[in-house]
Amino acid sequence: MDSINQPHQYVALGTKYKDSLGDAISIKTPIETFIVVNTIESATELLEKQALLTANRPKNLMIRDLLGWSEGVAFRKHDEWHKRQRRLMTSALHFRAARAYEFQYLGSTLELLRHIHWDQTSFQKHVGEIINNFMLRLTYGWTSSQGHSSTTIGQTSPYTLKGLAHYFLVNDFPFLKYFPDWFPGGSFQTFGKEGKESRTMYASGLFETVFEQVRAGKTEVASFVSRLLETNKGIDGTEIESIKWTAASLFGGGTTTTVGLVLSFILMASLHPKAAKLAQAEIDAVIGRERLPRLKDRDNMPYTNALLQEVLRLCPPAPLGLPHITATEVQLWGYRIPKNATISPNIWAMLRDSEHFSSPHTFDPSRYLKPMPDPDPRKYVFGFGRRVCPGQHLANNATWIICTSILSVFELQAGPELLAKVATLGGLPSPQMYKLFQPYFV
Repeated sequence: MDSINQPHQYVALGTKYKDSLGDAISIKTPIETFIVVNTIESATELLEKQALLTANRPKNLMIRDLLGWSEGVAFRKHDEWHKRQRRLMTSALHFRAARAYEFQYLGSTLELLRHIHWDQTSFQKHVGEIINNFMLRLTYGWTSSQGHSSTTIGQTSPYTLKGLAHYFLVNDFPFLKYFPDWFPGGSFQTFGKEGKESRTMYASGLFETVFEQVRAGKTEVASFVSRLLETNKGIDGTEIESIKWTAASLFGGGTTTTVGLVLSFILMASLHPKAAKLAQAEIDAVIGRERLPRLKDRDNMPYTNALLQEVLRLCPPAPLGLPHITATEVQLWGYRIPKNATISPNIWAMLRDSEHFSSPHTFDPSRYLKPMPDPDPRKYVFGFGRRVCPGQHLANNATWIICTSILSVFELQAGPELLAKVATLGGLPSPQMYKLFQPYFV
């Protein structure tokens, strides 16, 4: 029951028992059926080829009702509302559109590099705050002059992540949501209330600010929200709500994903200095030392690209992808999967599958530079089927510029005392990580 009650345990469970129990593992409780898919093939068969039948999300009451994400893109059931939201997000974040935000990436990256140079001990805080600010500007046109604290606004993400990673009894017994917070075991009500208040601060508050600016014809900074409102004038209340929740999902998902990718890159580059130095040499050869990398340079930096791919493979932002649920009974290679079964894609196991990746537990960027390269992890880390992350191009571009810029300015090194504690660095933030940074002068 410990593995069932704590979803993050599925990662270890699926990886450990894949060879003995198969590509897909079924776990049954008196209430639900859980399916963990551990290979690219099984995920493709269920979540891609049968996407119409597996596109819904489980009814997570903590996330949807108590934390207030019932209308968000990531957790909404796959209905017309969800389809409308995905169309809105894709229209502004498709491959070509995502490149239009490059100068915002560069401005935020310069700010991040300055903060790290001034204060290396707090670099994790700087990464979180700068990316948080970038996503607020992109989504809402936020500036510090508006009086909101970006740090306070960004505090909603931990509530969402905890809501996903922890087991809450209310998800299986919905009547508990009517119990007061003072009732024994009712502390989840306090957690939900705090998280919902944090979410409302930007999902509603910042949206209303932009809405009033557009209505008055006085938009201060162009943004995702302002562009959608300006190009869809005369829309009804339903469309306005759809834009509001699409924007909230863009900010929340984009911030969490990008921060995780950048911190994972810093960790892996510091633990594999030879690979980092090869990438630094390539960056210097392509652009010199006079400017930061630009997206136009990406095609000329194959090893640097491969380094980022390998970080993504070994440190996927969501090792266990968000769960899907079957709308009806489906089949997987002759096996029956019942209606309302929860399907969790074990991305961690997929990207360590020896059937697809040579020496899967070895950090080796060159695997993507071979005549027959290993699969590109970017095809799998952003989800499957009709739940593929619509902001993946934005996340890829932002991560590329930030990480290559860090390499061009700093040399990342893990000292002996940090290497001894490397096992703890994949979990809670380590106060030792600031020691990774040294100015890069060659």
